[in-house]
Amino acid sequence: MMNKSLKYFLLISFLMIFSSAYAAAPEGAEIQHSAEVMQQFNEDEALAPERVIEVKRKHQILFWMGGALLILILFAAGFGIAMGIFDKDVFIWHVLSAGLATTLAIAHGVVAFVWFYPS
Repeated sequence: MMNKSLKYFLLISFLMIFSSAYAAAPEGAEIQHSAEVMQQFNEDEALAPERVIEVKRKHQILFWMGGALLILILFAAGFGIAMGIFDKDVFIWHVLSAGLATTLAIAHGVVAFVWFYPS
């Protein structure tokens, strides 16, 4: 049997989900205001010269990030193989290299997406 607090939690969650589905649609003025707010973010502003990065430099940065990522992935795989096949005690190094590779992979993906998203 479910306890009383779990029943109340599920009931409140159910009511919140379905009450939000019946929320009133925004009025015409609210839609226009929202469009004006979004338009402010779409305006192209001139960047300061010291913040501008050339495309060639962006490619170089992503290349070195990718190279470091490849090395970290190979280290993680090597430590995993050393643990699994050769029964070595390198779990900490395996976890460390895998964690760094994952972090670098996320950063590499975000940077590539931000710099080279088609506009």
